[in-house]
Amino acid sequence: MELSVPLMIYAYWAISVVIGFAFFKDDILNFNKEFDTRRKILLLCSVVIVAINAWVYSHSTTDGGRPLNIPTLIVFSIGNGVAETFFFYAFFQLGNFLAGKVTNNPWLLFIAGFVSFMIYSGFIHALFWLPMLPEHVVQTSPYKPFFMPVQLLIAGSWALNFFWYRDIRTVIFLHALVDLTMAWCVKFSLFN
Repeated sequence: MELSVPLMIYAYWAISVVIGFAFFKDDILNFNKEFDTRRKILLLCSVVIVAINAWVYSHSTTDGGRPLNIPTLIVFSIGNGVAETFFFYAFFQLGNFLAGKVTNNPWLLFIAGFVSFMIYSGFIHALFWLPMLPEHVVQTSPYKPFFMPVQLLIAGSWALNFFWYRDIRTVIFLHALVDLTMAWCVKFSLFN
């Protein structure tokens, strides 16, 4: 029996929520209230990067004439913003943990976590999201070459938010904005 696309997405989210509460319950329930200058600059940069992403994404994708589905827009933005953030940080922590077996250098720990985060992100998008979503990339867009560098900036800012401040809540919000942009531009439905 083959699962429908919406059912596979809901299953992915359910697994990630279990992982999130198993490994990040304290981070979810206890918000780090320290807002030093470094954190304020990081948050400002993160918001600017998300805005740049919206510009690049909206100018390098097509909706193929599909109508906007408001329930999908809301459910996908919130659902994936929450769920995938948990998976990203689980892989970040895995890289961090493995590197911690051979070093205590904080920058090497961060780099190992970031690389693990990026490997997971690349695999999940290539093997899960691209086949799930309708065709939407405009290969001839002059903005398409900026897509991956912007994604690296997003991942870097989110990884630093977690590494320095264990801030999952802000990144969930930012991830939801990225997913809102994607759902708005691609126009697909979770309710077929």
